[in-house]
Amino acid sequence: MRNWTIVAAVGGVIGLAIVAVLVTSGDDDASPAGATSAEDLLISAEDLQQLGGEDDVLVLDAREVDDYQQGAIPDAVSLPTEALNRTVTLDDGTEIPRIVQEPDEIAEPLRSAGVSSDTHVVVYDNGAETSATRIFWVLDYYGHDQISVLDGGLRAWQDQGGELSTTPAEPDPGDFVPEPVPSRHADFDYVQEAMFSDTVVLCNGLSPDSYQDESIEGSTNLHATTLFEDGEVPHFRGHETLEQMLADAGYEDGQEFLSFCGSGYMASINYFAARLLGLEEVRMYDGSLVDWNARGGAVLPSGGDA
Repeated sequence: MRNWTIVAAVGGVIGLAIVAVLVTSGDDDASPAGATSAEDLLISAEDLQQLGGEDDVLVLDAREVDDYQQGAIPDAVSLPTEALNRTVTLDDGTEIPRIVQEPDEIAEPLRSAGVSSDTHVVVYDNGAETSATRIFWVLDYYGHDQISVLDGGLRAWQDQGGELSTTPAEPDPGDFVPEPVPSRHADFDYVQEAMFSDTVVLCNGLSPDSYQDESIEGSTNLHATTLFEDGEVPHFRGHETLEQMLADAGYEDGQEFLSFCGSGYMASINYFAARLLGLEEVRMYDGSLVDWNARGGAVLPSGGDA
């Protein structure tokens, strides 16, 4: 397996100067040394193509296995998001799918994919999808502090003349130990406490039509797919545009940004954008409306703002 190494800063993709803060698992207010800065959370296809020969970067393909088998970035390891999920069963028998696995369960698929604590993980999908940012959130939540998303996904890679391979990668096992970071995750109880707080913006990442149909009471709306540029290669929009879009969705400096959607996938795009902008307090509600409705949470058209 050929490996990749970062040999140059990748901050040129979006000019960010704010430092993103990761929080240690034992203290919501503490930040570990060496956490990836906001400018490094997004990597261009051009930069990725220039790297090679070392062993401290791992490229993960977050798409479905069938897509991976049809052609992937050379030496990328297949890790579809469903391999990291579980189904939660409530006392009344209701099943809530697509919930992130617990630490002792998720360690095996992550290590099998080659994830180690000291590797820089670059994750991609086809571009303007939810798989790459979902895995970004999973790794961010479980305390990995060197994660980047490929800007524009596989389409950007091909647009830059990147070759594809149909040879499955065989990574060496990793040693990553998942340790939950509480300040990156929200559950039903947390959302109930935060939904009317002036210090938290509860943001629905689904379409305006879906938001108008029903949303958690008191929530705002920012359709996650609008964070990508239009065109054949769906790059993330620039820093100033993303900043304005979050502001238009009700976010004010110093607030916590709490992202949700239908089942914790679309919300991961908004979560990633907030982290990309250097926001320090960012959470995602895993399970989102599927979990919220199953547990009897209050929903209103447009979150009650109609």
